[in-house]
Parts: sequence; structure tokens; C-alpha cells
Amino acid sequence: MTVSPQICVVDTNVLIDLYTGGVSRAVFQLPILLLAPDVLIAELQGPDGKFLLSCGLSGCELSSDEVQDVFRLATQYRRVSVNDLFALELARILGTVLLSGDKHLRRVADQERVLVRDTLWLLDEMVRLTVIPSRLAARALEHMLNRGRQLPSKECARRLRQWRSW
Repeated sequence: MTVSPQICVVDTNVLIDLYTGGVSRAVFQLPILLLAPDVLIAELQGPDGKFLLSCGLSGCELSSDEVQDVFRLATQYRRVSVNDLFALELARILGTVLLSGDKHLRRVADQERVLVRDTLWLLDEMVRLTVIPSRLAARALEHMLNRGRQLPSKECARRLRQWRSW
């Protein structure tokens, strides 16, 4: 029997975190289908959207009615970028997890009853499922932090201690 992959919608900051940490390719070895709205993929430069598509990211286009819902959300939640709201709307439509570290988007997702996970959750999954060794996860997280990525400091410190000790 084949196990279907979990589906997660990913926003820009998680993709940038993974790229900064040097684990962009590794994340696509997880049994997770990562989706992103096509408008979000088009905006990416570092990492390039085409690079991520070649690694395994799947793009998804929203219908005109769904786009109208995004713009309705944009008038209601002004602190969240429109592209991030595209990711939220896609996750809501599919009834799946949204991967985001953006605090404003996470609050809106909670209000809209969309389950949210973050970059650290993806790193945890890569270690748990032995996609990458714990020491590589620690190095990836250090790279992210050293390059100014905004991640929860207490959670990062705990994981670094744990992963370095394995």
C-alpha cells in the first residue's frame, strides 16, 4: 500500500529560510507535497521560483472567485502582504497546513482557523524522518540565524542544544 504525502502550503519566508540554511533540496525528500500559489513563486528571487519548482515545489493557481476572497482578506488584514494571503487562502481552500513564520500571517491564520507550522517544524521532520542528520539541521539553523532570519530564539536554542548532542 502506498502512503499519500501530506499536503502543505508554504509561504515565502519559509522558502527563504530553507534556502538560507542550505536545505532547499532536502525538504522535498519529506513525504510532504509542498504547494505555493503561482503569484508567490513568480515573486521569488532568492531562491528563484524556477529553482524551487525544479526541486519539487508545486505551483497552484487560484480561481477568480478565490482571488476575490484574497482581496477581501486584504482589506480586513492590512498587516499581511497580499501574496501571503494567497498562501493562506490556498491552505484554507484545501483544508491543509500553512507553513509560515510570519507572525502577522500566523495570527490571521489562527483567526481563519487554518493550522500553521513553521520552518522549525520542517527541520524537525527532516531530522525525525532521517532526511538529514541532526548535525546538518543544527548547521542549517545556525546559517539561518547568522544571516538574520527571524526565528523564535528559545525554540532555536533548544533545538541547537538537542541536535548538537546527538
